[in-house]
Amino acid sequence: MRLGTLFFIVIVALLLSVVGLFFFGFEGGFGGRGRGMAAEVPRSFWLALFVVPLVVAVTALGYVLVFPEFGGEKPVKKPSSMPTVQRGESALNAVLRVLNDDERKVIETIIAEGGTMLQKDIRWKTGLSRVRTHRILFRLAKRGIVSAEKYYNTKKIALADWLTKENTKA
Repeated sequence: MRLGTLFFIVIVALLLSVVGLFFFGFEGGFGGRGRGMAAEVPRSFWLALFVVPLVVAVTALGYVLVFPEFGGEKPVKKPSSMPTVQRGESALNAVLRVLNDDERKVIETIIAEGGTMLQKDIRWKTGLSRVRTHRILFRLAKRGIVSAEKYYNTKKIALADWLTKENTKA
């Protein structure tokens, strides 16, 4: 919940509590004894109307005090930590270091074929299932390691430019 919403709840609860206290304290309400709607309603209702919103207000204020991160500021998203490239190591080797076995197998297959392959060929060369190949390539594309473009009934997968440029210089 946002801080503004909590303060709105607290204010409404306090207003209801004041109304309940007024009618509870002056049994008949505004018009005195025996007149109006307040005389027909039992005192226990006005007591409940005083106590319940007061409890809600105290709870909301306690919530803000216990969880201060709900203050008005949004948390700052920290950039994900990229693996550090050791001196003299190519970016491709650094990427291969952090991939799991299946992802590494897919990337090595693409490199062996010149940096570009069809998704269905990757499936056959690696021996992975169609779904598993798709999921691995989706994760790699999400991380920016490969790019995928539609190619008839399949996708054409290519290594990212930042990996191939540095790889061809070496």
